[in-house]
Amino acid sequence: MSGVQYSREEIERGIAKLYQVVLSTKNITARYIVILALASLWVDAYDFAAFTFATAAFKATFPWMSTYLFGLAVAAVQLGATIGAIVGGWLTDRIGRRNMFILNMILFTVMAIGAGLAPDPYTFTVFRTLLGFALGADTATGFTYIFEYLEKQQRLFWSNLWQLQWYIMYLVTIALVILPFYFITHTLSHWLWRIIMFLGGIFAFIILMLRARIPESILWLAYQGKLATAKRILKQTYGIDLPDVPDVDVELRKVARSWKSVFSIFRRSKWKELVYCFNGNFEQAFEFYSWGFYLPYILLTFKLAGPLATIEASAIFYGAGVVAGVTTALLTPRIGTKSQYVMGAFMTGASMALLGLTLIHHWPLWLVVLWASTFFFFHVIGPASQGMTSINAAFGARERGTAAGWGYFFVKLAAVVGSFWAPTWFKMIGVSGTLFALSIYAIATAILGLIIGFDARKYHPPELAEEAKVG
Repeated sequence: MSGVQYSREEIERGIAKLYQVVLSTKNITARYIVILALASLWVDAYDFAAFTFATAAFKATFPWMSTYLFGLAVAAVQLGATIGAIVGGWLTDRIGRRNMFILNMILFTVMAIGAGLAPDPYTFTVFRTLLGFALGADTATGFTYIFEYLEKQQRLFWSNLWQLQWYIMYLVTIALVILPFYFITHTLSHWLWRIIMFLGGIFAFIILMLRARIPESILWLAYQGKLATAKRILKQTYGIDLPDVPDVDVELRKVARSWKSVFSIFRRSKWKELVYCFNGNFEQAFEFYSWGFYLPYILLTFKLAGPLATIEASAIFYGAGVVAGVTTALLTPRIGTKSQYVMGAFMTGASMALLGLTLIHHWPLWLVVLWASTFFFFHVIGPASQGMTSINAAFGARERGTAAGWGYFFVKLAAVVGSFWAPTWFKMIGVSGTLFALSIYAIATAILGLIIGFDARKYHPPELAEEAKVG
């Protein structure tokens, strides 16, 4: 490292230059990095899909378990993710993106194996809560990393593929885990939930090994003044050398040094961005976990399909999500994020209302499939994709991890509320009544998004403003 003394102005210009290079240079390893950075979504989708079909097996293993304890055990991963999103997002800003990537997968691996060995539902719930913490934290870290590793247009395209990854993994889980197990055992036996946990731990360990060589975020390092380290990673990753940037590591700015910084994003100048993103995140997860999660239950309860047909129908619905995942990424550079947010929220509202009418009037099964598939398609295109992309576009390297954490917090908060209370709502106002209520919320979200929303393509967060300092 050079022993030359540099002025603050020279260091600031060096930071701005690093920002400019990273955010204007297309990265040829984008696909590989996105898969690794958002690997928690693969694990989350696997866990969600597999355990959806294993809940009966889990209940059968501990028949003495109360309804409350059963519900808590099922919701534990969401509760953990809710806490993990905020704490993990803040830690992402404090100790670095790469460190969190490694720690999150270590925690998930250990907790998944522990849950598979759990002798009772109490132990299982504790392990699942900590497992959920790792998932929530890792998702916040993943979005943060994507927005700091990829070029300005690349990051919008690739971040909007996060739903695609989730839905693909759901279908892969059904095809490679659930269906083979069903045909081998001719039932979803009480061993299924343990096998699912063990496989999840193995999957997380593989991700951990692949992440071992992932570099730290150049923008996060540069923001703090660690220019020499940032330059070295830039040379290794992009093959670009910047001899005019000071070769020095200094502590120019501190990041996330106290718990007060957890709330730093909540300021008056950002209220529209926060309401737009957080409401969209909450609404999309609320509608999904209030009835999408219970779709197999609904099909069986209304005697619309048998066990095997329910698995097959779920694959069709989630297949629509895969198509939408590709579509939204392709539409992003063309029509932007706000247009998709509004269109998606409105159409999910309309499809849920139509599905509610179909169930009331006992219309043909093909209509259930049509409206449900329509829901999943526009659910992915709407706030489900745009909410997390937009919140990361609205903040810079100083607090992006914290912002991403809060964004995912509202996703998981809605998951907890929706999955826990949905059975009560089904009993009180019926499945159709629940769908009508959710429809109103979705359409209201579309209207609110139309009024206060922003297009991430045109938004200029603080780090982009730094480019103006390059001389």
